[in-house]
Amino acid sequence: MKKLQLIYGFILPIYFLFGNLEIKGQFLIDQDSFLSPKTIYQSAEITNVGAAILKIEDFLEKQDTFDFEAIAGSNTNLGFTKDNYWLRFKLANTSDKPLSLFFETGRPITDIIELYQVNEAGTITSQITGDLLPFSDKPLSHRKMIFPIELEANQTYDFYVQYQSDGEVINLPLDLHSANSLILSSYKEQLVFGLFYGILLLAGTIYLFFYFGIKEKSFLLYFIYVLSIALLHLSLDGYFFQYFTPDAGWLSRQAVLIAAAFSTLAFGRYVQIYMKVKSFSPLLEKAYNSLHICVLTLVGAIFFIRAGQEFYYPFVNLFGILLLFLIIGTLVTSIRKQAAPDIFFRIGLFFFFAGFLVFILNNFSVIPNSFLTENASKFGTGLEIIFLSLSMANRIRILKSEKEKMQEIALQRSQESNEIKSFFLSNISHELRTPLNAVIGLSKSIQDSTEDQKIKSDLEVIQYSSLGLLSAIDDILDYSKIEKKELKLEERQLEISKVIQELRTITENQVKNKNLKFIYEEINQLPKYILGDKARIRQIILNVLNNAVKFTQDGEVKLSINSIMKNDNTVDLSITIQDTGVGIDQAKLNRIYESFIQEQIDDKRKFGGFGLGLCIVKALVELYQGKIDISSEQGKGTKVQIHLNFKVPTREQKLSVSPIVNGVYDLEGKHILIVEDNPVNQMVMKSILRKWKNTSFDIANHGLEALDKLKASHFDLILMDLQMPEMDGYEATEAIRKGEAGSKYQNIPIIAVTADATDKAKSKVKAVGMDDYMTKPVDKDELYTKIQHAFYLAKVDLSGVL
Repeated sequence: MKKLQLIYGFILPIYFLFGNLEIKGQFLIDQDSFLSPKTIYQSAEITNVGAAILKIEDFLEKQDTFDFEAIAGSNTNLGFTKDNYWLRFKLANTSDKPLSLFFETGRPITDIIELYQVNEAGTITSQITGDLLPFSDKPLSHRKMIFPIELEANQTYDFYVQYQSDGEVINLPLDLHSANSLILSSYKEQLVFGLFYGILLLAGTIYLFFYFGIKEKSFLLYFIYVLSIALLHLSLDGYFFQYFTPDAGWLSRQAVLIAAAFSTLAFGRYVQIYMKVKSFSPLLEKAYNSLHICVLTLVGAIFFIRAGQEFYYPFVNLFGILLLFLIIGTLVTSIRKQAAPDIFFRIGLFFFFAGFLVFILNNFSVIPNSFLTENASKFGTGLEIIFLSLSMANRIRILKSEKEKMQEIALQRSQESNEIKSFFLSNISHELRTPLNAVIGLSKSIQDSTEDQKIKSDLEVIQYSSLGLLSAIDDILDYSKIEKKELKLEERQLEISKVIQELRTITENQVKNKNLKFIYEEINQLPKYILGDKARIRQIILNVLNNAVKFTQDGEVKLSINSIMKNDNTVDLSITIQDTGVGIDQAKLNRIYESFIQEQIDDKRKFGGFGLGLCIVKALVELYQGKIDISSEQGKGTKVQIHLNFKVPTREQKLSVSPIVNGVYDLEGKHILIVEDNPVNQMVMKSILRKWKNTSFDIANHGLEALDKLKASHFDLILMDLQMPEMDGYEATEAIRKGEAGSKYQNIPIIAVTADATDKAKSKVKAVGMDDYMTKPVDKDELYTKIQHAFYLAKVDLSGVL
């Protein structure tokens, strides 16, 4: 302690001799071991000296000119003020031993407090504290403003206290503590503060995690609000100064203002978002936004404008009061418009309103100061956060419920989208395959019936172009199946050399148009038959060949097939397709299998196509548990190697159909009913069946007509279209299987001949009882094979008896 001894040769003798400056009353004390603090406010009086900052000797000389007032209570609140105040009181030690006491006064955020102790001999001892000084300079290392004082035995002392503030509230707790009472009161405060700050820490942490978990904006605003409230109370209680800014400075002085402003801003914005104010009251929404602008303006002033500091404290509290009433107005309006939040939120707002209102009214000296009113915001905020946390938990439950509902809606829409997509694909397949059926079927029919080589050549071009379009349609349908993981393989006996020959013919026509050279190489003889999916094997090889031709402008395209027979009746096919085309950049090879991807973005304009070929090839190869490798050098060409394994039928296996001998198709007297509504498709079927030996047929335009014809005539087999007016193919088949055309036709072979190439159509065909399925355009060899196979399965004898 700094001791300053002033001997007033004139002032003090008069002061003690005549007593006309004697302070009214004195506080008597005889021990320093009491357990509860003792207030001395009744023995003290105070005066406002305005802006003057006086030295103790000047104050003692002029104190009779000041108007002193009695202290109103044990923790008087002087309100927001920038004036300087002087307090005076007497302490008398009536015991025969020295006493060690602690004097508490002011708030932890008071700028400067100076204590002067004058003994009977006129010796003055001074101490100074405040948040403008480093924490280490405080006379007692405590968050509060506490002075240690010593009272000699049987001595009376005069005490003078000067308070300086830059505009915040000055409180006047005037408590004497013993060491015991100081420790016990600290324990009590630690319990209250520990619970309070613990609730803040728990709530802030939990809702920060919730924000990162579900990205709900209200959780982030709630966390910011809790954080700002914690900062505000840490500042008010002196902990911020003690632990975060012990060297004092600008941040230490402004912490309360900044925290109060941001807590107002964060809580207002939180209520605005949480209650969805904009949805039921645009006027209140504007009021919130206006308040936020005012608070932000105040924050800017705090940071950049030092003048007018004394007005910032009242303004930040005023904005807090405005927010309180704005929230109440919002709650009332939401209830009136049936948009009110849950009961927990309303209870939380009540405690917030009550606690904060009491705290602010206390700051404005409207209500008496006490431990309860001084800490009202702590009690109110603690309870508010508990109930708002319950409300937030309820919101999480609602958000989870809404999310589940949205997921159900999304699932339902996804299912509807899939159904629409399936319908679209089925429809587009039907609409495109129907005219292609006519183009390919009739061109083949004309080609077979003419000897004119020029006409034959032109018809080949038509067929080649039509097959290219058909391949594009198949790619689109297959890509949809790949997306839904619905792509499946059939396993039927097929003549692999015939498939290769067909692909060779198509490729030769393609390279002829581009003046390229096509080379075919067969290493080891291919087995005659393998078990596999003819359409898929054809698609794998054709897609790669098409790419080779497409991206080659000069040079050659080479197809090489090597077959290796194994002892387990399987054959390994190694298919190599090599070209001298543009090649592929090495950096882009790893993306070459992605859908809709070509070597460059503009390749589709330059070379055409959807960019689905290799995506589908890779999916099909993987279904066969095979392997595909691509090597390429830009400007020199590409090499694609495909390795597949197939089962080979044993010698004991016999074909279930009669072979086509010398191009003659003979059904040996079978009568076929064609159920088809499209005249062009009827013409195609007529052109095919007319050329078959011992084959007769009739045509029905829809299902109802087919039932009538079955009742009137004898038929051995039905070729059934699916999409027809009056009665479609599904309904007609069900009716036939139920016996509506007569019991003898309940097991008649029915083959679906349709332009719908979707798996859904295939599944439905099987479900309604059809025997087989084939897609348009109709291939005469495939049609003949399926008819023979159907007769074989149904065990129909040559007499046609069913």
